[in-house]
Amino acid sequence: MDTTTWLCGPPPAEGQRQRYPSRFWPNWKRTYGPIPAKTLHMFSGSLGPEWGDTTDLRAETGAKFIGPYDALPIEADSYDLVVADPPYSAGFGNEWTTHREGLPKPKRILHEASRVAKPGAIIAILHIIIIPAYKTAGVRRSALHPILTGPNNAIRVLNVFHKQGA
Repeated sequence: MDTTTWLCGPPPAEGQRQRYPSRFWPNWKRTYGPIPAKTLHMFSGSLGPEWGDTTDLRAETGAKFIGPYDALPIEADSYDLVVADPPYSAGFGNEWTTHREGLPKPKRILHEASRVAKPGAIIAILHIIIIPAYKTAGVRRSALHPILTGPNNAIRVLNVFHKQGA
């Protein structure tokens, strides 16, 4: 299992604060190669179409798919790469949604990502935890990348899985 640390820096100075930290995608491309054309970004409605398809709960973000993170209006087995950078603190969660169920649950995120991913696809979830409940999602863990961000080297974890079946 790959546990290479990625030095990534802070998120963008302007715009959506929960976006991926800078240098995230250069690290991705160095480790996993080009970003597939059939890529889905969960929780990233305001990213432009050049990043693939996006989902969000809020229509005003311009996301391609609007719906709850655990019941997306997307056919199963549709994407080669599913990336999620969900809100993981009350402050981010309150900015992201008025959903009353609280913060998105990592296990439910992974299960939905696995549902929409093609067999053999990569699922990557950037979080502050190592997602332990993956064995029921039809995936195998292939990497855990500590992501160091910001001036204080805050640590986040990129949980990388491969959907089984290919």
